[in-house]
Amino acid sequence: MTITYDSKNHFEVIFSIHGTVWPNVLPLCIANASLTALIYCLDFYDIVDLTFDDDGHNILATMVAFLVVSRVSAAYNRFWEARTLLSKALQQCRQLSMLVAAFTRNDKTVKAQEWRRLICKRTIEMLQLSIQVLEDLEWTTELMHGPEDGKKPKWSKDPRKNPLTHAGQLHEAICLHEHYLQAPLIVHKELKLHSYVASFSDYYTELAKFSATPYPFPTAQMTRIFLFVWMFSLPFALVHEVSEPYSIISIIFFITYGFFGLEFVSIELDDPFGQDPNDLEMVALSEVICNGIHDDLDDFESKTS
Repeated sequence: MTITYDSKNHFEVIFSIHGTVWPNVLPLCIANASLTALIYCLDFYDIVDLTFDDDGHNILATMVAFLVVSRVSAAYNRFWEARTLLSKALQQCRQLSMLVAAFTRNDKTVKAQEWRRLICKRTIEMLQLSIQVLEDLEWTTELMHGPEDGKKPKWSKDPRKNPLTHAGQLHEAICLHEHYLQAPLIVHKELKLHSYVASFSDYYTELAKFSATPYPFPTAQMTRIFLFVWMFSLPFALVHEVSEPYSIISIIFFITYGFFGLEFVSIELDDPFGQDPNDLEMVALSEVICNGIHDDLDDFESKTS
Protein backbone atom coordinates (compact mmCIF):
# COMPACT_ATOMS: atom_id res chain seq x y z
CA MET A 1 0.00 0.00 0.00
CA THR A 2 1.36 3.38 -1.00
CA ILE A 3 1.81 5.61 2.05
CA THR A 4 0.52 9.14 1.72
CA TYR A 5 1.62 11.89 4.09
CA ASP A 6 1.70 15.65 4.53
CA SER A 7 5.26 16.69 3.66
CA LYS A 8 4.69 20.04 5.40
CA ASN A 9 3.91 18.39 8.73
CA HIS A 10 7.36 17.81 10.24
CA PHE A 11 6.00 16.13 13.38
CA GLU A 12 3.99 13.60 11.38
CA VAL A 13 6.87 12.80 9.03
CA ILE A 14 9.44 12.38 11.81
CA PHE A 15 7.37 10.35 14.27
CA SER A 16 5.29 8.15 11.95
CA ILE A 17 6.12 4.46 12.35
CA HIS A 18 4.08 2.81 9.59
CA GLY A 19 6.21 2.21 6.52
CA THR A 20 9.50 3.38 8.05
CA VAL A 21 12.79 1.48 8.25
CA TRP A 22 13.01 1.91 12.03
CA PRO A 23 11.93 -1.67 12.88
CA ASN A 24 14.79 -3.03 10.76
CA VAL A 25 17.50 -0.52 11.57
CA LEU A 26 16.86 0.07 15.29
CA PRO A 27 18.47 -3.22 16.46
CA LEU A 28 21.61 -2.35 14.49
CA CYS A 29 21.67 1.16 15.99
CA ILE A 30 21.40 -0.25 19.52
CA ALA A 31 24.06 -2.89 18.80
CA ASN A 32 26.54 -0.35 17.45
CA ALA A 33 25.87 2.12 20.27
CA SER A 34 26.36 -0.69 22.79
CA LEU A 35 29.62 -1.68 21.10
CA THR A 36 30.76 1.94 21.37
CA ALA A 37 30.00 2.02 25.08
CA LEU A 38 31.86 -1.25 25.63
CA ILE A 39 34.97 -0.04 23.77
CA TYR A 40 34.96 3.20 25.74
CA CYS A 41 34.64 1.42 29.08
CA LEU A 42 37.45 -1.01 28.27
CA ASP A 43 39.70 1.91 27.40
CA PHE A 44 38.60 4.18 30.27
CA TYR A 45 39.25 1.54 32.94
CA ASP A 46 42.57 0.59 31.31
CA ILE A 47 41.46 -2.97 30.64
CA VAL A 48 42.39 -2.97 26.97
CA ASP A 49 42.67 -0.29 24.30
CA LEU A 50 40.91 -1.49 21.14
CA THR A 51 40.82 1.88 19.41
CA PHE A 52 42.85 2.93 16.40
CA ASP A 53 43.56 6.08 14.41
CA ASP A 54 40.77 7.05 12.01
CA ASP A 55 42.86 8.21 9.02
CA GLY A 56 42.36 5.03 7.01
CA HIS A 57 38.76 4.81 8.17
CA ASN A 58 38.04 8.23 6.67
CA ILE A 59 39.24 7.03 3.27
CA LEU A 60 36.94 4.00 3.47
CA ALA A 61 34.03 6.26 4.44
CA THR A 62 34.11 7.91 0.99
CA MET A 63 33.74 4.57 -0.76
CA VAL A 64 30.94 3.43 1.56
CA ALA A 65 29.03 6.67 1.06
CA PHE A 66 29.38 6.39 -2.72
CA LEU A 67 28.19 2.78 -2.81
CA VAL A 68 25.22 3.37 -0.49
CA VAL A 69 24.02 6.51 -2.27
CA SER A 70 24.46 4.89 -5.70
CA ARG A 71 22.42 1.90 -4.56
CA VAL A 72 19.62 4.10 -3.21
CA SER A 73 19.56 6.12 -6.41
CA ALA A 74 19.36 2.98 -8.56
CA ALA A 75 16.59 1.50 -6.40
CA TYR A 76 14.63 4.77 -6.48
CA ASN A 77 14.89 4.97 -10.27
CA ARG A 78 13.76 1.33 -10.59
CA PHE A 79 10.78 2.02 -8.36
CA TRP A 80 9.56 5.03 -10.33
CA GLU A 81 10.17 3.34 -13.67
CA ALA A 82 8.05 0.42 -12.47
CA ARG A 83 5.31 2.83 -11.34
CA THR A 84 5.35 4.55 -14.73
CA LEU A 85 5.18 1.27 -16.63
CA LEU A 86 2.32 0.07 -14.44
CA SER A 87 0.33 3.24 -15.12
CA LYS A 88 0.89 2.90 -18.85
CA ALA A 89 -0.08 -0.79 -18.83
CA LEU A 90 -3.31 -0.04 -16.98
CA GLN A 91 -4.03 2.86 -19.30
CA GLN A 92 -3.86 0.59 -22.35
CA CYS A 93 -6.63 -1.61 -20.96
CA ARG A 94 -8.93 1.31 -20.22
CA GLN A 95 -8.26 2.95 -23.58
CA LEU A 96 -9.07 -0.31 -25.33
CA SER A 97 -12.39 -0.60 -23.54
CA MET A 98 -13.37 3.00 -24.27
CA LEU A 99 -12.50 2.70 -27.95
CA VAL A 100 -14.43 -0.55 -28.29
CA ALA A 101 -17.51 1.28 -27.01
CA ALA A 102 -16.82 4.37 -29.13
CA PHE A 103 -16.19 2.52 -32.39
CA THR A 104 -19.39 0.48 -32.04
CA ARG A 105 -21.67 3.12 -30.54
CA ASN A 106 -24.10 2.95 -33.47
CA ASP A 107 -24.38 -0.84 -33.43
CA LYS A 108 -27.14 -1.71 -30.96
CA THR A 109 -27.62 -5.34 -31.93
CA VAL A 110 -27.39 -8.20 -29.46
CA LYS A 111 -24.37 -9.66 -31.25
CA ALA A 112 -22.54 -6.34 -31.01
CA GLN A 113 -23.21 -6.29 -27.27
CA GLU A 114 -21.86 -9.84 -27.03
CA TRP A 115 -18.65 -8.77 -28.81
CA ARG A 116 -18.18 -5.83 -26.49
CA ARG A 117 -18.68 -8.08 -23.47
CA LEU A 118 -16.20 -10.56 -24.91
CA ILE A 119 -13.56 -7.86 -25.36
CA CYS A 120 -14.08 -6.56 -21.83
CA LYS A 121 -14.03 -10.08 -20.37
CA ARG A 122 -10.77 -10.96 -22.11
CA THR A 123 -9.24 -7.61 -21.16
CA ILE A 124 -10.06 -8.03 -17.48
CA GLU A 125 -8.80 -11.62 -17.45
CA MET A 126 -5.51 -10.53 -19.04
CA LEU A 127 -5.08 -7.67 -16.58
CA GLN A 128 -5.93 -9.63 -13.45
CA LEU A 129 -3.63 -12.52 -14.37
CA SER A 130 -0.80 -10.08 -15.11
CA ILE A 131 -1.14 -8.56 -11.63
CA GLN A 132 -1.14 -12.01 -10.03
CA VAL A 133 2.03 -12.97 -11.91
CA LEU A 134 3.88 -9.77 -11.08
CA GLU A 135 3.13 -10.13 -7.37
CA ASP A 136 4.57 -13.67 -7.30
CA LEU A 137 8.35 -13.59 -7.76
CA GLU A 138 8.67 -17.32 -8.37
CA TRP A 139 5.89 -17.29 -10.95
CA THR A 140 7.35 -14.30 -12.79
CA THR A 141 10.88 -15.72 -12.77
CA GLU A 142 9.76 -19.05 -14.22
CA LEU A 143 7.79 -17.40 -17.02
CA MET A 144 10.71 -15.11 -17.88
CA HIS A 145 13.67 -17.47 -17.45
CA GLY A 146 12.14 -20.93 -17.30
CA PRO A 147 12.19 -23.30 -14.29
CA GLU A 148 15.30 -23.56 -12.17
CA ASP A 149 17.66 -26.46 -12.79
CA GLY A 150 16.34 -29.64 -11.24
CA LYS A 151 12.86 -28.24 -10.62
CA LYS A 152 9.71 -29.25 -12.44
CA PRO A 153 7.93 -26.40 -14.24
CA LYS A 154 5.02 -25.14 -12.19
CA TRP A 155 3.55 -22.41 -14.41
CA SER A 156 5.41 -22.26 -17.72
CA LYS A 157 3.86 -25.51 -19.00
CA ASP A 158 0.32 -24.17 -18.63
CA PRO A 159 -0.47 -21.50 -21.27
CA ARG A 160 -3.49 -20.38 -19.23
CA LYS A 161 -1.13 -19.06 -16.55
CA ASN A 162 0.80 -16.84 -18.94
CA PRO A 163 -0.58 -13.29 -19.45
CA LEU A 164 0.84 -13.20 -22.98
CA THR A 165 -1.41 -16.13 -23.87
CA HIS A 166 -4.39 -14.10 -22.72
CA ALA A 167 -3.13 -11.18 -24.77
CA GLY A 168 -3.17 -13.44 -27.82
CA GLN A 169 -6.72 -14.46 -27.03
CA LEU A 170 -7.69 -10.80 -26.82
CA HIS A 171 -6.16 -10.22 -30.25
CA GLU A 172 -8.29 -13.11 -31.54
CA ALA A 173 -11.41 -11.63 -29.95
CA ILE A 174 -10.78 -8.30 -31.67
CA CYS A 175 -10.52 -10.10 -35.01
CA LEU A 176 -14.00 -11.54 -34.48
CA HIS A 177 -15.60 -8.13 -35.06
CA GLU A 178 -16.47 -9.18 -38.61
CA HIS A 179 -18.74 -11.91 -37.23
CA TYR A 180 -20.44 -9.81 -34.57
CA LEU A 181 -20.84 -6.28 -35.90
CA GLN A 182 -23.30 -5.15 -38.53
CA ALA A 183 -20.64 -2.90 -40.01
CA PRO A 184 -17.18 -4.41 -39.39
CA LEU A 185 -14.48 -2.08 -38.20
CA ILE A 186 -12.39 -0.40 -40.85
CA VAL A 187 -8.76 -1.44 -40.91
CA HIS A 188 -7.22 1.48 -39.07
CA LYS A 189 -9.73 1.16 -36.20
CA GLU A 190 -9.03 -2.53 -35.83
CA LEU A 191 -5.29 -1.89 -35.88
CA LYS A 192 -5.76 0.77 -33.21
CA LEU A 193 -7.36 -1.78 -30.90
CA HIS A 194 -4.59 -4.29 -31.62
CA SER A 195 -1.98 -1.64 -30.85
CA TYR A 196 -3.32 -1.19 -27.32
CA VAL A 197 -3.08 -4.92 -26.66
CA ALA A 198 0.45 -5.01 -28.10
CA SER A 199 1.47 -2.04 -25.96
CA PHE A 200 0.09 -3.73 -22.86
CA SER A 201 2.14 -6.84 -23.66
CA ASP A 202 5.27 -4.69 -23.99
CA TYR A 203 4.65 -2.91 -20.67
CA TYR A 204 3.88 -6.20 -18.90
CA THR A 205 7.14 -7.69 -20.16
CA GLU A 206 9.06 -4.66 -18.93
CA LEU A 207 7.35 -4.91 -15.53
CA ALA A 208 8.18 -8.61 -15.28
CA LYS A 209 11.81 -7.68 -15.84
CA PHE A 210 11.87 -5.91 -12.47
CA SER A 211 10.75 -9.02 -10.60
CA ALA A 212 12.83 -11.50 -12.58
CA THR A 213 15.99 -9.38 -12.77
CA PRO A 214 17.04 -8.02 -9.37
CA TYR A 215 19.67 -5.41 -8.63
CA PRO A 216 23.08 -6.86 -9.72
CA PHE A 217 24.28 -9.17 -6.97
CA PRO A 218 28.02 -8.27 -7.08
CA THR A 219 27.24 -4.60 -6.48
CA ALA A 220 24.73 -5.38 -3.73
CA GLN A 221 27.20 -7.74 -2.06
CA MET A 222 30.07 -5.25 -2.23
CA THR A 223 27.90 -2.48 -0.80
CA ARG A 224 26.69 -4.70 2.04
CA ILE A 225 30.20 -5.91 2.96
CA PHE A 226 31.77 -2.45 2.96
CA LEU A 227 28.81 -1.05 4.89
CA PHE A 228 28.94 -3.63 7.68
CA VAL A 229 32.74 -3.55 7.98
CA TRP A 230 32.91 0.25 8.03
CA MET A 231 29.90 0.74 10.27
CA PHE A 232 30.89 -1.71 12.98
CA SER A 233 34.53 -0.62 12.95
CA LEU A 234 33.54 3.05 13.27
CA PRO A 235 33.29 2.92 17.10
CA PHE A 236 36.91 1.73 17.32
CA ALA A 237 38.03 4.77 15.32
CA LEU A 238 35.86 7.45 16.94
CA VAL A 239 36.37 6.40 20.55
CA HIS A 240 40.09 6.95 19.95
CA GLU A 241 39.49 10.72 19.69
CA VAL A 242 36.93 11.38 22.47
CA SER A 243 37.16 12.01 26.18
CA GLU A 244 33.52 11.46 27.21
CA PRO A 245 31.10 8.72 26.05
CA TYR A 246 27.66 10.31 25.76
CA SER A 247 28.15 12.41 22.64
CA ILE A 248 30.00 9.69 20.74
CA ILE A 249 27.36 7.07 21.58
CA SER A 250 24.64 9.40 20.25
CA ILE A 251 26.66 10.16 17.12
CA ILE A 252 27.27 6.46 16.45
CA PHE A 253 23.56 5.73 16.94
CA PHE A 254 22.44 8.25 14.31
CA ILE A 255 25.28 7.52 11.87
CA THR A 256 24.21 3.87 12.00
CA TYR A 257 20.62 4.90 11.42
CA GLY A 258 21.62 7.02 8.42
CA PHE A 259 23.77 4.51 6.58
CA PHE A 260 21.85 1.33 7.41
CA GLY A 261 18.59 3.19 6.96
CA LEU A 262 19.51 4.06 3.37
CA GLU A 263 20.42 0.43 2.73
CA PHE A 264 17.06 -0.73 4.05
CA VAL A 265 15.33 1.89 1.90
CA SER A 266 17.08 0.36 -1.10
CA ILE A 267 15.91 -3.11 -0.06
CA GLU A 268 12.38 -1.78 0.32
CA LEU A 269 12.36 -0.20 -3.13
CA ASP A 270 14.09 -3.08 -4.92
CA ASP A 271 10.86 -5.03 -5.33
CA PRO A 272 7.89 -2.67 -5.80
CA PHE A 273 5.40 -5.51 -6.41
CA GLY A 274 5.19 -7.14 -2.97
CA GLN A 275 2.93 -6.57 0.02
CA ASP A 276 5.15 -4.19 1.99
CA PRO A 277 3.74 -0.81 3.05
CA ASN A 278 5.70 1.11 0.41
CA ASP A 279 5.02 -1.28 -2.48
CA LEU A 280 2.74 -0.34 -5.36
CA GLU A 281 -0.98 -0.92 -4.84
CA MET A 282 -1.24 -3.11 -7.90
CA VAL A 283 -4.46 -4.90 -6.95
CA ALA A 284 -6.25 -1.69 -5.95
CA LEU A 285 -5.11 0.12 -9.10
CA SER A 286 -6.15 -2.76 -11.32
CA GLU A 287 -9.56 -2.95 -9.64
CA VAL A 288 -10.12 0.71 -10.49
CA ILE A 289 -9.38 -0.04 -14.14
CA CYS A 290 -11.57 -3.16 -14.13
CA ASN A 291 -14.44 -1.16 -12.67
CA GLY A 292 -13.86 1.46 -15.34
CA ILE A 293 -14.04 -1.19 -18.06
CA HIS A 294 -17.36 -2.39 -16.64
CA ASP A 295 -18.57 1.20 -16.46
CA ASP A 296 -17.70 1.75 -20.12
CA LEU A 297 -19.88 -1.20 -21.06
CA ASP A 298 -22.72 -0.37 -18.66
CA ASP A 299 -22.82 3.25 -19.79
CA PHE A 300 -22.92 2.17 -23.41
CA GLU A 301 -25.79 -0.27 -22.88
CA SER A 302 -27.80 2.20 -20.76
CA LYS A 303 -27.54 4.82 -23.51
CA THR A 304 -28.67 2.38 -26.20
CA SER A 305 -31.46 0.74 -24.19
